[in-house]
Amino acid sequence: MGLTTQYLRYVPGSAFGLVGTERCVRFVTKYSQTGRYVAAPACEFVLIWDCKRSSKVLTLSAGIEGQVTSLEVRPPAPGSLDNTHLAVGYSDGSVVLFDIRTGTSLKFAGHRGAVTTLAWDDQGMRVASGSQDGEIVVWDVVSERGIVRLKGHQGKITRLRFLKDRSIVVSSCRDSFIKFWDLDTNHCFRTLTGHRAEVWDFVLLKNDTRLISGSSDAELRVWSLRFKDPEEMAVDDRDGKSLEPPSKMFRIDTEGEIKGQEDDTEEDDASNLEITRLGSILRSRGDRVCGLQTDGHIVACYGKSAVVDLFHVLSEEEVSAKVASRLKKARKRAREAGTAMTENEAPQLGDEIGKLPAVKAQNKLYGVDVSSDRYGSVKVLALHLDNSLAIFGTSVDAKADKNKSDERKDQEVICQLQLPGHRTEIRAVAFNSISDQIITASGESLKVWHRSEKQAIATIPCDYALSVIVVPGDRHALIGTRSGRLQLFDLGSAKMLEDIVAHEPAENETDTGVWALALTHDGRGFLSGGSDKMVKFWKFELVKDESESQARRLSFIQDKRALKVADQVTSVRCASDGFYIAVATLDNKETLYYSDTLKLYHELYGKSLPSTCMDFSTDATLIVTGSKDSSLRIYGTDFGDMRKLLKNAHQGGVTDLQFISNTHMFFSCGHDGTLKQWDADNFQRIITLQGHVGIIRCLSVCPKGAWVATCGQDRSIRLWQRTQEPLVLEDEREEERLKDEEESGMLASQRPAIAGEDGAQAVRPSTTTQETERAVDSIREALEIYREQVEAGPTATPHQLMTYVYNTADPLRFVLEVLRKIKSSELEEAVIMLPLDNILELMVVIKGLLENNWDIELASRILVLAVRINLPQLLSSPKAAPLVRSLAKLLPKRIKEFKDMIGFNAAGLRHMKDRIEERSETQMFAEALENVQTSRKKRKKKDRAVKRALLTI
Repeated sequence: MGLTTQYLRYVPGSAFGLVGTERCVRFVTKYSQTGRYVAAPACEFVLIWDCKRSSKVLTLSAGIEGQVTSLEVRPPAPGSLDNTHLAVGYSDGSVVLFDIRTGTSLKFAGHRGAVTTLAWDDQGMRVASGSQDGEIVVWDVVSERGIVRLKGHQGKITRLRFLKDRSIVVSSCRDSFIKFWDLDTNHCFRTLTGHRAEVWDFVLLKNDTRLISGSSDAELRVWSLRFKDPEEMAVDDRDGKSLEPPSKMFRIDTEGEIKGQEDDTEEDDASNLEITRLGSILRSRGDRVCGLQTDGHIVACYGKSAVVDLFHVLSEEEVSAKVASRLKKARKRAREAGTAMTENEAPQLGDEIGKLPAVKAQNKLYGVDVSSDRYGSVKVLALHLDNSLAIFGTSVDAKADKNKSDERKDQEVICQLQLPGHRTEIRAVAFNSISDQIITASGESLKVWHRSEKQAIATIPCDYALSVIVVPGDRHALIGTRSGRLQLFDLGSAKMLEDIVAHEPAENETDTGVWALALTHDGRGFLSGGSDKMVKFWKFELVKDESESQARRLSFIQDKRALKVADQVTSVRCASDGFYIAVATLDNKETLYYSDTLKLYHELYGKSLPSTCMDFSTDATLIVTGSKDSSLRIYGTDFGDMRKLLKNAHQGGVTDLQFISNTHMFFSCGHDGTLKQWDADNFQRIITLQGHVGIIRCLSVCPKGAWVATCGQDRSIRLWQRTQEPLVLEDEREEERLKDEEESGMLASQRPAIAGEDGAQAVRPSTTTQETERAVDSIREALEIYREQVEAGPTATPHQLMTYVYNTADPLRFVLEVLRKIKSSELEEAVIMLPLDNILELMVVIKGLLENNWDIELASRILVLAVRINLPQLLSSPKAAPLVRSLAKLLPKRIKEFKDMIGFNAAGLRHMKDRIEERSETQMFAEALENVQTSRKKRKKKDRAVKRALLTI
């Protein structure tokens, strides 16, 4: 049976209007320029901004529907300043590594909850990710696979940090604990329990000897970390106690004064890590800590307010000078008082950390990063909640004013990025007649965007906009505001032409606003409906421009006609043939009137909540309404009968809808953040498009239907493009069903259990996904083809998959190529999911690979994993015994040969490196000698010229 109705698919086009949306932002160094480039998350994208030019350099996208929840920049390689990679965590549990230079990505799937924090080790070879389910996964960047999953926390992981010189990762959690994990043994060897509430962040300073943690109060707790030597551990075990005296704790208040406290040492006899609390640093605000960032010299701390507290970590020379100055003052005071000096000569907390003036941001903060240079200048990067970004400048020599607040009024604003987006959520959007420009209006401004370039070409301040229309001619835009005013703008000159009060509520009414605007069918005027229970008619006209004597400009005047309704107007529409107008009011009714006489035509009932939007079809035979009861209703305009009720169209309520021109298909959006396309003839949902975070407030369909623009609570503007790909409804429903099954966790519940993982701290890092199941199917298919080819003998005809896809006639080579095609991060879970029969066949293939010396690393990895997982079954199988014995003899031999080859190559590379360095040093000395000789020759020539001049005189 053929298709009765053919639809064309709409796909996501692009998203713009965003600067940053999540609680993470970082400086990125490119072309050896520090403090210029910034990486900021924007919904599911990561944007790289050039703050000097206020332009977007790169957009990173991995094709994941989840939102970016964390990001971390890879440390620069030795001898370079540039960052090369970016680790990004998503709300669906994925971790993606982006190459900033090329934009390529590498995806890992290992978490069941949103990724909350990421950390690189000092060499940039490993990435640790923490999630909302309290698990930590360590990933190997080189081999592109997971190393281990660490369990032990009972809550959301808030921060991860690697120690520089040790294979240790430190984690903090909302369970109030900070744990130290040894990655060599994959266990937690130390737990810091000195917090009474959640630990929200921490930083490591001074070569990992100091730890500063932030909790839910105004204190930043400072801890001393010291790893004991083996000899010292032996002495402690023999004596039963530590030989080190307890250190004193000190507190730095907002004025920088030092106060003593009682001793407090975290005791743990079973660990070689000694942790001592040195004191506390008081912040300027009492709210909880949202984040701590440091570059090793400056520590930035921010909370829920707009203030960033800065602290300076002094070097050893500065600490010594400060201690000497403090002791000198103490001796002077002791001589004047005639008493003995009681000041401690050891460095105190106040000698190591100094307080700098706080930075006052322009709004509440999403994320903060800090960068300093050797000259003492400090740059503070602040991502604001209002979709803006700024870089503030200060200095380590700045002093906090004790008489005033620490927030400096004269702080330097190095860069401010605001124009690429709106400060508040967008409430109205519209296309112009040729669909090359998009006009958006929000609570503070009206912006004109170029559709193809995704750039704002005009920004005009306005009142809080609720609705917008583009005046015919595409040179003007009209908005209705929450204050009940109508504002007319000239888009070319970015000026406001008219600003009048159109709808004033009654004295006993509190709600105000022009809630709806609609152009008339001929484009010569418009209708407005507001909170004063009136629908007013307006006409466009040309009036004399007062600024220029002979020029004329556009304006509008109110028509003599007006329509009084029973309640506040929520939506107004005018039919394309000009016969009817539709008015929706708060009393749960939509009413159709004749446009010429304003007499009642039909009343549409049946709603439990008021309608928020409605639209006529192009032929004016249908009208669709959307209401807050999450339903869509399709009515015929001839008899006013309801053709269909579409329940639960959008969870939470429908916010906007619009027909596609010259069709009976329409789009709708709502509180559930989805855009849906419907067919009003057969009452079916065609497609559901997802991308927004939060409520979609408005949508607009371009006149020819090729583009749909949506705007919402996340301040993003998203375009949806119509393609030439046909869409079959049955196939679309099947894809949605499979996607719902994956999101509901059915695949995660089918994760095979491994002996020894129940209750263990360290388990395997991989998880079951659809890609894993596809990998299992491909392995089983390859093994089946291999078995058929081997049984058929050498004269067998090669399988089509071998010859046409993998271009080989050898079945063993074919299986190897299939295994190579599987991602390294998914191979482990795929091997675990194989049944025992396939495991035995795979071991036979691995034996052939080892005998032929093909890809020893991949073969040994698969073999060790398969034997470790299926060891009890293999021991009880008589077929596996001779195979395991032969592999036990062959594998060590091949591994030794492989290690020898790697060692030989590494030694050769080191030798080449030494030769190149010697050659460069010799060349450098030769060039220096040549420069000295050249300068001497020039000096001699100059002296001879001077002598000749003197003799001539």
